Amino acid sequence: MPGELARDDGLSAEKEIDRIMKSVLDAIQQEIKSRFTRLNDLNSKFGFLLDVEKLFNKPLDNDVQISCQNLSRVYNTDFDGPELYAEICDCKMLLRNREDVLPKTAIEVLTFIISYGEGCFSKSENCTSDTFNNFSVDC
Repeated sequence: MPGELARDDGLSAEKEIDRIMKSVLDAIQQEIKSRFTRLNDLNSKFGFLLDVEKLFNKPLDNDVQISCQNLSRVYNTDFDGPELYAEICDCKMLLRNREDVLPKTAIEVLTFIISYGEGCFSKSENCTSDTFNNFSVDC
């Protein structure tokens, strides 16, 4: 229309994509912050989820098993205490002979778990028996 400037037009396709991408990245950033806040809150409340040293580099004590049970009592639809404890023991067993990958941080534990593939720590029957053949450990 006469008297309108080009800048008065709607956003160009490139600028619209840029606007949408920034919006999506902002939403992702907020979700990550929210999840880490919840994770830290859970760790503060139950005290063992992020203690990599205690979980994997030292002998497990009854406190870890009790903490797993307490976590599953509070979040009974999300966690199964005995299963969580068994998965911690499985992970510890796999780490026992792997001094090259002893994790020191939670992200290193996650990276180690991912390296074994999907399903290995989800009800261990999905993991091939070869994975566990050479290991034995008492939690």
